[in-house]
Amino acid sequence: MVTGQASRVDNQTAVFRLAEEQEPRADLALRQEVKFVASRDDMSTIRKLLESNGRRLIYNEPVSTVRSIYFDDIGMTACRANLGGIGQRRKVRLRWYDSLVPKKNVFFEIKWRENRITGKHRIPLEIQGSLSDVPYRQIVDDLVGVLPSAHVADLLESNEPVVIVEYKREHFAARDSALRVTLDYDLVFYDQTGKQYISSSFPQPMHDRVIVEGKTSPGGEQDVKDFLYPLRPRISAFSKYVHACNLLGLVSM
Repeated sequence: MVTGQASRVDNQTAVFRLAEEQEPRADLALRQEVKFVASRDDMSTIRKLLESNGRRLIYNEPVSTVRSIYFDDIGMTACRANLGGIGQRRKVRLRWYDSLVPKKNVFFEIKWRENRITGKHRIPLEIQGSLSDVPYRQIVDDLVGVLPSAHVADLLESNEPVVIVEYKREHFAARDSALRVTLDYDLVFYDQTGKQYISSSFPQPMHDRVIVEGKTSPGGEQDVKDFLYPLRPRISAFSKYVHACNLLGLVSM
């Protein structure tokens, strides 16, 4: 990140533009996510199992680094809805991959849940310039100006930057079905509350957890369990956003 906010000035040029239209990913529209939480000590065993039972997917790098800015309102409504087990809820975030700060390509995402079913509205965007030098208030304003109108209300309701969630991710897929499984680890959180600009100061790591997440069509929970055989892990609820807020002292679990 750029140090010393005195050298920064507000950039009045639009920061975002819609990326060229891409074929929408059908698996994001409607799916069930099945999560398992394990100790970091078990990661090697889990990785070997995923490689043996499926095939590895590589999008850009063999191991992706995922970073997301999560937005909420002042009352942390989205976070508290998750903690309270509310069946219908949404999370707003800006996501990018494999760079410390957002570069050319980012994704605005609204992740929704209707009880056990989830989906994701994902809008690919291109950055003009560097987000490091753009204040959060302008980031939000420019997103409002470029997003499809159907998603603006969600952003306006959750327009306060709360935390950056960072982790490593490896991708796997079943050989004979649409099932995908991810292995997430090396979680790091960066508090954004009260920050004027994107900040990577004072990282808070959570390196003891490994999250295995199966993405399947609704009702495919057993397919995930079969894919992980002979392991029989217990299904666990694990929101990276909620754990970040807890670790940073923003909420209590």
